[in-house]
Amino acid sequence: MDHHKTSNVPNQDTSNRSILAYFEGLYSSNYQKGETIINGIEEPKGIYLIKEGYVKAYSTSTMGQSNLLIIHSMGDFIPLPWALDGEQSSDLYYEAMSNVTVIRSSKSNLRSAMGKDPWLSQEVFKKAVSIIESYTKRIQTLEFRTAEGKVVSELLNLAVRFGKTTPKGTLIEAPITHQDIADSLNMVRETVSRTIEKLMTQKLIEQINHSFVLTDVVRLRATLE
Repeated sequence: MDHHKTSNVPNQDTSNRSILAYFEGLYSSNYQKGETIINGIEEPKGIYLIKEGYVKAYSTSTMGQSNLLIIHSMGDFIPLPWALDGEQSSDLYYEAMSNVTVIRSSKSNLRSAMGKDPWLSQEVFKKAVSIIESYTKRIQTLEFRTAEGKVVSELLNLAVRFGKTTPKGTLIEAPITHQDIADSLNMVRETVSRTIEKLMTQKLIEQINHSFVLTDVVRLRATLE
């Protein structure tokens, strides 16, 4: 993990209406894939704005099993509920899924900046609403009774959040693995892999360079009906 520090307060020049631009110049850190950014056992050192990369938030069971809750990407704050005066879960971890760069601010600095700039407050609360929507979709996904229904719903949700249109179909840019899907759905990896293989045989999805591509979203969504 590498650190760089140039300033202690957010940049107040908001002519560029971008959260990343707004906080440029604060304490930044680089994390390698697999590194823990926030340890659920300790109080966060601040609020982190993701400048680059993907971060997964997960909890662990008493048996040591991971439960992937949500994936964050560029422009997201972690841990946002804590920053807005919610309680920090004692078993919630944030881990880099790729090489990640974050900008760190203190909780008080963020709250002060929000109080001075209605635009920033609106953007932060949009992020909070997005988190709520993601958890709602996750609950809906877990309501499917079959493994295929759960996996298909999860892939469709990921495509909405991280999808990019390509000639092959909708590419999910987040570096999702079979194990990540299993941890998100409370399933064993072998079951997820068999389901994915079936969907590939049906030419509904592909994996290209370890990334998921939804080759026929319409047909894929129809499997849930």
